Amino acid sequence: MTAETVLENDGIRLVRDGPVAELTIEREARRNSLDNLALEAIIAATRQIARSDIAVCVVASEGTKAFCAGSDLKALVGYDLSEKVLHTRLFQEAMTAVDELPCATIAAIEGFCLGGGLELAMGRDLRIASEKSVFGFPEITVGALPTGGATLRAPRAVGMARAREMMIFAERMSAQEAEDRGLVSKISTPGKIREMARKKAAEFAENVAPSSVRLMKTLLHNGFATPERATADLAALVDQILLASENSQAAMGAAAKT
Repeated sequence: MTAETVLENDGIRLVRDGPVAELTIEREARRNSLDNLALEAIIAATRQIARSDIAVCVVASEGTKAFCAGSDLKALVGYDLSEKVLHTRLFQEAMTAVDELPCATIAAIEGFCLGGGLELAMGRDLRIASEKSVFGFPEITVGALPTGGATLRAPRAVGMARAREMMIFAERMSAQEAEDRGLVSKISTPGKIREMARKKAAEFAENVAPSSVRLMKTLLHNGFATPERATADLAALVDQILLASENSQAAMGAAAKT
């Protein structure tokens, strides 16, 4: 299948190639930071993905200097109070929408991954980063706070002590430390990360049915903070749905012959 552009608006581009999608921030001149229009475009892109049978989505950005610098401060300075409040709400909605996508997600991180950009990356299922990437939450130094999920996800990802250092003292983390702490899965040569993510996505999509991914994501999102017995019951019900599907029957049959 030939790749097709599904959405291109306000610096956000969504391209689909069969079961693989790529959501790209194309705002390199602003270090791929996000204003209100860009956030609304991301939300629109997630709705397109959610309605499809896409198995995996790569989240990437233009250039190699910054994956995403978070909120567009130049835009924020020009917003009135109501627009600033809307920005926070839109950021939260966008991060939740990407996090809850019913497909697998891979972040291709080049360069700086700061503030809301790190919040965007942390909600992905797999993160691949450049050796030169730098991670951090500088919000407190510019009179803001990380409100797009960082206070929940960062302590789980790197531990409460390190998360406090990063958010309260705005201390940054190198790519090597990010890999050592499990914040990223792999680091490699700058300029090659996006292609690595695309290759990983293509390999994944060849072997996994979108319906299986959708059900797995449902279990992960709903089971994390659910009592153990309820989680087990939910898993059993979801498994019954999957086992009854044609995709599951075919996959098991093929595996049994090997």
